[in-house]
Amino acid sequence: MQNKRVKIAISKGRILNEVCAYLAKAGYPNNIGEKNSRELVFNVKNLQILACKPSDVPKYVELGAADCGIVGSDCISEAECDIYEPISLPIGKCKMVLACSKNKKLKLKSGMSIKIGTKYPKITRAFFLKQSITPEIVFLNGSVELAPLTGLADAIVDITETGSTIKENNLKIIETIMEISAKVVVNKTSFRTLNKEIETIISALTKKIKI
Repeated sequence: MQNKRVKIAISKGRILNEVCAYLAKAGYPNNIGEKNSRELVFNVKNLQILACKPSDVPKYVELGAADCGIVGSDCISEAECDIYEPISLPIGKCKMVLACSKNKKLKLKSGMSIKIGTKYPKITRAFFLKQSITPEIVFLNGSVELAPLTGLADAIVDITETGSTIKENNLKIIETIMEISAKVVVNKTSFRTLNKEIETIISALTKKIKI
């Protein structure tokens, strides 16, 4: 009996490129997710890859549009979806930080007023509430670094890999909020009905990544 095709949602960009490179090493066609391709769906062997916007991956998996997914832990935390997170992968590593203008003296104090620009409102709010601060959130979906430079916000919460973009925009890191890496996420129903198929794919992938 032929195995069922597993649908896996992978966040477009760096994580998709890295995962596809490892899948190629595991014997899958090496043209998956080619940089110049505009395709969003790739059918290979017993696998269907959905190239998704990172923030959409947890929702695709939760609602069953995908059986499993690979996405950054930042998107998982922000989405707060009801999904399994069986394994972390040592790829897509970066960190989420609080940053402000390099000329600004910013010290977090209980009860202070602060305006934060970010595309991670849930994570940001939770971080500040733990310090007894209720932030005013300015939701931004791109060019977050501009917010403190234009007076739109006192500081930003954003992700960075090396910190170079932050420095180049005359900002400084105040605090690291969380370390981020890619995670495998699985739909709860698919975890039961396609457990063997999903385990086979994850095993092939992790052996090449050498976790």
